[in-house]
Amino acid sequence: MDMDKQKYTMILADDEEEVRNRIASKIPLDSGFEIIGLASNGYDALELVEKLSPDVVLTDIRMPFIDGMELARRLRIEHPKTKVAFISGFDEFSYAKKAIELNVVSYLTKPISDSEVQIFLTRLREILDQDKESTFNQERLDLLFQSNLPAMIEHQFNTLLRLPEIKQSDLEKFKVYGIDLQGGNIIGIIEIDEEELLKMEQLRIFLMNLFNTRAPKGIHPIFFNSQFGFVFILQADKIQENEIESYLNGILVTKEDFSDAKVKIGISEVFDDFTRFQISMLQAKKALSYGNYLHIGDLIFYRDIKTRKKADLVLTKEESDEISYTIKFESSKSIHNLFSSLEKRYGLNEGYLLNKRYFIISLTNIFLEFAKSLSVEIDEVIKEDLFDVLSRFDQLHELFTYLSELTFQIRNHNIENSQSHANVILNEAVQFLDVHYSDPNISMEMVTEKLNISISYLAMLFKKILDTTFNKYLVKIRMEKAMELLKFSQDKILNIASAVGYNDVYYFSFSFKKYTSMSPKEYRNDQKN
Repeated sequence: MDMDKQKYTMILADDEEEVRNRIASKIPLDSGFEIIGLASNGYDALELVEKLSPDVVLTDIRMPFIDGMELARRLRIEHPKTKVAFISGFDEFSYAKKAIELNVVSYLTKPISDSEVQIFLTRLREILDQDKESTFNQERLDLLFQSNLPAMIEHQFNTLLRLPEIKQSDLEKFKVYGIDLQGGNIIGIIEIDEEELLKMEQLRIFLMNLFNTRAPKGIHPIFFNSQFGFVFILQADKIQENEIESYLNGILVTKEDFSDAKVKIGISEVFDDFTRFQISMLQAKKALSYGNYLHIGDLIFYRDIKTRKKADLVLTKEESDEISYTIKFESSKSIHNLFSSLEKRYGLNEGYLLNKRYFIISLTNIFLEFAKSLSVEIDEVIKEDLFDVLSRFDQLHELFTYLSELTFQIRNHNIENSQSHANVILNEAVQFLDVHYSDPNISMEMVTEKLNISISYLAMLFKKILDTTFNKYLVKIRMEKAMELLKFSQDKILNIASAVGYNDVYYFSFSFKKYTSMSPKEYRNDQKN
């Protein structure tokens, strides 16, 4: 195609006739653009587009009935081949972001000069030429085809899922994408337990790379998203199930080095006839639905679950009461013995598929009540929802080991909280004494009433944390203050006694001598020398 001779058609829309005529007069015949219509409002412009199918609509942003933004939106949906350019005032650059979203290709700013029109037309022609070139460039079309191939394959597989019956002619369509659905096939659905979208996408890409780079000879993985989840199809002339299991296990083991997110895979039976695709998808989905059962690993094969008996795992009231009492009151040894006993008791059901949902709900409630009874916020001990954490375990030994450790974590948190609370209370009591030591009537009753605690609790705090008594600590504060006043002031001893909380100067002197081995007078004289 000879781009030099390409002529583009244009419709000009502006509610001011003078502006329309001025712009039209500035577009020469040799510019490569031909104005084929003029419109004074958005409705007229839309009507002209429907009638004339121009290459470009040059429109003012501010227009009657339909403004330029709405006109661009309508054209983008109803006439996607028509490009839109804006005429805008200086104060209308706030529309720039929205204009980009609407695929507006360029804009002309008022007031409009000859040079600006020429620059505008040159830029606009470059955009239109590039668009034409890309449309008719086969090499570019091939690149676009390849870049969109995954999405097209995904669409085709999802179309198969919606068909009432899959015919051979439906499968033939996949050959356009280089996929021959003959031979052996096995389907897997991957479930990723990750809340952060970015991390989940990164993990999916990592897994796809592992699938491709570690695929056994002759295996060709295909991936697509579906209503069932993230799906892979493994193709080969002949599928060896033990080889597939080893291959998938290796992928999950390697995944552990990349992410802590839990990944489970439900896998269908092997099938040769791809018209059974929908049935195999349901098999993989059903296998994955057993991921929350005990004695089921991260790889769940439909062949393993289709004949096994199912049972609900439920704690009896006696077992619940036993667990609650033991974790609250019993020794470490008793706690370990309890969970070992439960593991052996429920381990007798290993031949069954055990639905653990009710079991986990009961254990969650027991441990939430346990934490609450110790005034421990469970969120401070574990940073996730407890039910979600317990639900991830698929082996009894791992579950009970975790619960045993959690018991001690909650107990230790309670001890730390108690110690922290005790230190806060003691600090408040000490601060009170530091401020009110001069009050001769100060007593433990006054302090405990102020702090809303018992006398015995306050006495215990002084003894356990400071290794002293309330009275001894009060005397220490008073004596240290008295020593300071005797050294640095000339106050009479009578006044100093009163200042540190003693009404009786003789009792003050007795206490001072007992504390320092000197009388107040001797201490003052000694400090002068």
